[in-house]
Amino acid sequence: MAAASQSARQQKLPLDGVRVLELSHIVAGPSGGMILGDLGAEVIKIEHPATGDTARSHSNAGQTFFSFNRNKQYLALDLRKAGGKKIFEQLVAKADVVLDNFAPGAIKRLGLDYEWARKVNPRIIYCSVKGFLPGPYSDRPFLDELAQMAGGLAYLTGFKDQPMRAGASITDIGAATYGVIGILSALYRRERTGEGDCIEAGLYETIVFWISQYVLGAQMTGVNAPPRGSRSSGMGANMGWGVYRLFPTKEGRQIFIAVTGNRHWTGLCDALGFADWRDSTEFNSNKKRGVHKPRINERVAEAVVKLAYDDIADRLYKALVPFSPVNTPLDLVNEKHLTEGGHWMHLKVGDQPFKVPKLPITLGRTAEFAVREQPGSLGAHTDSILATLGYSAKEIEALKTEKIVLRSDRMLNTDPSDA
Repeated sequence: MAAASQSARQQKLPLDGVRVLELSHIVAGPSGGMILGDLGAEVIKIEHPATGDTARSHSNAGQTFFSFNRNKQYLALDLRKAGGKKIFEQLVAKADVVLDNFAPGAIKRLGLDYEWARKVNPRIIYCSVKGFLPGPYSDRPFLDELAQMAGGLAYLTGFKDQPMRAGASITDIGAATYGVIGILSALYRRERTGEGDCIEAGLYETIVFWISQYVLGAQMTGVNAPPRGSRSSGMGANMGWGVYRLFPTKEGRQIFIAVTGNRHWTGLCDALGFADWRDSTEFNSNKKRGVHKPRINERVAEAVVKLAYDDIADRLYKALVPFSPVNTPLDLVNEKHLTEGGHWMHLKVGDQPFKVPKLPITLGRTAEFAVREQPGSLGAHTDSILATLGYSAKEIEALKTEKIVLRSDRMLNTDPSDA
């Protein structure tokens, strides 16, 4: 077993040898590039020498930039200048993928779109994370929060007349992830055809896809589901689950308990000492429990509030009943499963270490995901990248003088005049 495990650790990451050029900023594009980089791709992040990724200058201590820019190399390149376009053409000739989340039409206005690139390299795969897929709105700029509003998620999440966005940048990351799926599919097909492809992933369409069941339900009933904030038990109300909600424990900490089948029901009764209900025909189906929801939840609440959180959590765990605490981000940093399961990567910002989540997948016969490259300063790998294209040190210095490229040692808020 140990030998097999060692062998698995020695295998290369699945995208080893794939070269990606990332033209992106903030969350959507960078998160897609990070996924590809974590999976082993060589990702070159190309930024404008004067500004870089705008996340570098956000007033959040760099948390957005540092979160989504590991496992990349950094090239500061002015794509508006002829010298910059020449370098980009040389990179495209040797690359597999170009990923961007620029404003609609920006790549085409630069003369560097897919139709241009496929003449340089017929095997190249372009992927653009946009606000909208092709259609009447495809040229509109769009953002994560706007997509949640337009796509129906904010309506479903909030209260009546008070839509609410999700707390995380789920649209940007979700659309980028679907873009990565498209890239992987195109890479697979290219092995048979030898040809690349042009892929688009849409923020708006991602949200609409996510609320599929509500879109279909509204058509079937002719009525919209009420906003989640107006409901006491979420999906449980729609599906007839008798127990599917938060309960306060003795110390006030809340626990979410979900009973979605008879096995969960008997487990809950064992955990709470409800011997009289455990095998009762009155409660032996989801439909029957749904009918008696108020009565059941009142008794469960009375039992749970007498128990400390750790006590009820241990009972539910042993009884195989689904449950969850309401964790904060700081709670997660030392959470048992993530820590003991080895689901963290270790990031360094300056000399300070931080934990960041690994990709939420495991590959049983592949090397562990790790931070192979820390998030870099603007243009940190400019010299080495240009050297691989055949540029001499003298030619690289000339490009810097012309401000076609830049190398800076400053991580955030880079001012090119200081470089």
